[in-house]
Amino acid sequence: MSGKIPKLVAIDAPAALHRAWHALPKLTDPKGQTINAVYGFTVLLLKLLREQKPDYLAACFDTKAPTFRHKKYKNYKATRIPQPQEFYDQIPLTKRIIRGFNIPIFALDGFEADDLIAAIIKEQKQKISGLKSLIVTGDLDLLQLADEQTSIYFLHQGLNQIKIYGPDEVGERFGLKPKQLIDFKALRGDASDNIKGVPGIGEKTALDLIKKFNNLENIYAYLRKNKKQKLIKTTIAEILQKNKKRATLAKELVTIKQDIKDLNPKEIIPFDRPNREKITQIFKEFGFKSLIKKLGEDISLQNKLF
Repeated sequence: MSGKIPKLVAIDAPAALHRAWHALPKLTDPKGQTINAVYGFTVLLLKLLREQKPDYLAACFDTKAPTFRHKKYKNYKATRIPQPQEFYDQIPLTKRIIRGFNIPIFALDGFEADDLIAAIIKEQKQKISGLKSLIVTGDLDLLQLADEQTSIYFLHQGLNQIKIYGPDEVGERFGLKPKQLIDFKALRGDASDNIKGVPGIGEKTALDLIKKFNNLENIYAYLRKNKKQKLIKTTIAEILQKNKKRATLAKELVTIKQDIKDLNPKEIIPFDRPNREKITQIFKEFGFKSLIKKLGEDISLQNKLF
């Protein structure tokens, strides 16, 4: 890695699996197990290894346990429709693939994959000088982590439509800095996670407020100090005052946690050459004949992996 900028690729595995699940038709392995999400994830992983050439890798998963967000707000993600069991059955199979490549897997009760990714990147930045990080996800929530050292490899519909977001790209799309997306959602809410936000505050009003005051705390500091304020309409000011607790809770829920004391990112080691025989055997079990052939033909993968 001498003379090369070190790169960490952190994979939001649940989001990547959902993209693969919806993008590919039903596929089965020789045992009759549905395998389309595993296959799509594996294709994505090989693409990342070939194109990004990471020096460090981490795959993060959710667990079945309630998160700290569920404990603070019982209706968190309550409107999410569960996937068929065939989807969830593919998670352990995907973990076999990941372990086959000697990539560390992180999952911790009480936290989401997003939180683990953020904590890992923060810790690794402190350890590795000049580290660049790439977060692979289909979840826009992770855009709040974009900075000069961290980019978001966003999976649009399917696995082939990719958009790389840094701070500039976030600004171009949303008109806000990455961190301001937190405050925007605190006001506007996030329907995908069933976070209500402040009633009566629409997208335009939320955007205007954040652009004017930068964050939620500044808005409420202004309202507290200026009884005859002029920068916020009276009706909006009254709504904000009435729903301060709701806005504060929403901000806490949408903020990705970067400090997790029980996480052990020391497990991340430089990505080395995995065992070719082990990977080939797993691919054979799953019926990934085309991917076995690809491993043999793709010189860039051979050089990196074997």
